[in-house]
Amino acid sequence: MPRSKSSERAARFADFEYSFSRTVEQRLDHAFIHTFRPGFDDGPPMRSWTTMNEYRRWCEENLEPWLGYCSPEKTRQMLRDFK
Repeated sequence: MPRSKSSERAARFADFEYSFSRTVEQRLDHAFIHTFRPGFDDGPPMRSWTTMNEYRRWCEENLEPWLGYCSPEKTRQMLRDFK
């Protein structure tokens, strides 16, 4: 059964009050989701490249296409291989 506008507004306000009652630390704990990124998280903590082409080449060779750092061609190939 659909809610009335007033009950929907009351439910949303109750959600807001509950969220607002959390501490800043609790809010930050709930705000970020850590996802392991192969190639980034398992290597050295800092990398640098002289040119953008070097960076793009490194991405092509070291990162998974689903991370979104590879060329469109590599992503399309991954999708074809997935089917």
